[in-house]
Amino acid sequence: MNLIGEIYNLIFYQPISQVLAFLYRKMNDFGLAVILLTFFIRLILFPLDLKTHREKEKFLKIQKEIDKMKEKINREEAQKEILNLYQKEKINPFFAIFSFLIQLPILITLYRVFLTKTKEFNPISFKIFNLSQSNLILTLLVIVFQLIYFGKKTESVFEERMKLFSTALIFLVLINLPSVISLYLLTSYLFLIFEKKFLIYPKS
Repeated sequence: MNLIGEIYNLIFYQPISQVLAFLYRKMNDFGLAVILLTFFIRLILFPLDLKTHREKEKFLKIQKEIDKMKEKINREEAQKEILNLYQKEKINPFFAIFSFLIQLPILITLYRVFLTKTKEFNPISFKIFNLSQSNLILTLLVIVFQLIYFGKKTESVFEERMKLFSTALIFLVLINLPSVISLYLLTSYLFLIFEKKFLIYPKS
């Protein structure tokens, strides 16, 4: 194994795999272990989620000003003004990318660990779901709560079409994967909805 692989294994794969195994032994139910692990990871990522939402809020407040600047013929001047505005409002335009890059290895690891453990553990969850097989009910629940999380319609027709396309794509992917992935996403969306409603925007 190369150095990068060893670091990835040490920081991501082994800790997540071992925590899931510990929870499975305690709960004696694979689905419950997945749900608890998901909540644990979302709690760890909460400060990052909070910062992401705050950056988005600040960006939306200056969106109209940015649009006006972009209309200028002199592109170089427009870009300079936009960067100055970001600096003035203390906005990091690359934070969303930074946040994604932090979460990406965690998502990849969860995917790998879940697929591996469906073969090692008893995949029957709550005496109902076989998490090693696809499940239409769990897949549809993921889609429903995804739409709830993203909320109301946007003004942009393009954005609405992209949202519908991504929803359809996720459905087609999940329906062909073991339902442990759907259970993870469903739990994540439930947590994110709660987080958004009561922790990030409690007064809205």
